[in-house]
Amino acid sequence: MAKVKTQYVCNECGDTAPTWLGKCPNCGAFNTLKEFRESKLKNEGSGKIEAGVDLTLVANQSSDNSTGNIKRLEVGKTEVDRVLGGGFFPGSVTLFGGHPGIGKSTLSLQIFLELNQGFYFSGEESRDQVFNRAERLLDGASSHGVKERIFSTNALEDIITTVQKHKPAFVVVDSIQMVGLQNSRFGSVSQIRENAEILLKLAKSTNTTILIIGHVTKNDELAGPKVLEHLVDVVLYLEGERNSELRLLRAPKNRFGSTLEVGVFEMRGAGLQALSNPAEFFLAERALDTQGSVITALRDGVRNFVLELQVLTVKTNFGQPRRTSHGFDLSKFHLLLAVVAKFTPFTCEQHDAYLNVIGGLRITDPAADLAIVAAVLSSRLEKEIPADTVVLGEVGLSGEVRRVQQLDARLIEIEKLGFKRVITPNIPTGIEIPKGLKVEPIKTVAQLLPVLFGKN
Repeated sequence: MAKVKTQYVCNECGDTAPTWLGKCPNCGAFNTLKEFRESKLKNEGSGKIEAGVDLTLVANQSSDNSTGNIKRLEVGKTEVDRVLGGGFFPGSVTLFGGHPGIGKSTLSLQIFLELNQGFYFSGEESRDQVFNRAERLLDGASSHGVKERIFSTNALEDIITTVQKHKPAFVVVDSIQMVGLQNSRFGSVSQIRENAEILLKLAKSTNTTILIIGHVTKNDELAGPKVLEHLVDVVLYLEGERNSELRLLRAPKNRFGSTLEVGVFEMRGAGLQALSNPAEFFLAERALDTQGSVITALRDGVRNFVLELQVLTVKTNFGQPRRTSHGFDLSKFHLLLAVVAKFTPFTCEQHDAYLNVIGGLRITDPAADLAIVAAVLSSRLEKEIPADTVVLGEVGLSGEVRRVQQLDARLIEIEKLGFKRVITPNIPTGIEIPKGLKVEPIKTVAQLLPVLFGKN
């Protein structure tokens, strides 16, 4: 006989509690814990679900159990394939999350069109609505046979029957919150978990790659129980500012590749366009010889980004000067302003200070520290940093400049883009400096002024 375990699961963050609580202990949301009963059955089931559709797992007939010889589904969009580790793995389940309007459905539809196979199941839009978006994304290319592979349904039974009948290579389900079994409550914790378990079993039994779109909570977490992320093979997350065209694709979980890869896209009228060279986006409208502007080379995962940072300092009209930072941690900006005041002749005690990362990227790499200090000094001195100069390095509280990771890869990227001069911490032994690139190492923030602007 089945033993039923009762838990209470938060609809916002997926945290569990043994008893009902008015406030979630994890995310602090009120009245979000709902009862969830989990049956613990012995592993002797028939593999059938409530709909009566047989989902018995089929053993892999291949004698080669290695993943190296299995051909992946390559999307053709280099940035998507990069993040996935070479494409979708056959029979895998991928959970795709992101804020509303960020481009999840658009990118999923583009992947579906690029692969030109499989089915697209939408529980949120009609068939005509999805097809209309598909025609716009195709931008004049042939849409023959596309509409026949698009379905509008909320019934999970329909998805199961269609996939088992045709055994397609690829399927999109948009979204897991808007499909379910008959008589199930859409959006509930138990329904989302049940959907994921059924789709996972369906993917393994038919060797179909399934891409599931999921909503996120107000805390930027995928909606539904946390176990949902543990069930799937890959978790993709699309992020970006709503007022920016830049989109970043990450894989916080990837059983078939690295979790450090980052895909870069630009949102355009014809959908999300891959940016294989992000510097073209970040530096496209850069104005040369501008006060408070500096170029730096930052690392996100395994990608190097050469981009522009800007700092503006103006005399304050208030008793307490303002500090604003867009794309960079404000507390860290306060810290760097304190270092400038302590170890250089300049202070911002009577100046407002504004920091902006051009392009809408949010940066956490400590290599940006020295570049921000340089931009502050440039704005205070009202002197331009030379346009061919790149500044990077981590700054300590005692004014020292520390080494950054993967400096050799950053130098190669800097030289490739045509920059001639780099101000950086001391170069570790064994790092080869690219030809045509002049590196000027410094040890302290105090040494930055004469190196940047001359001894006078």
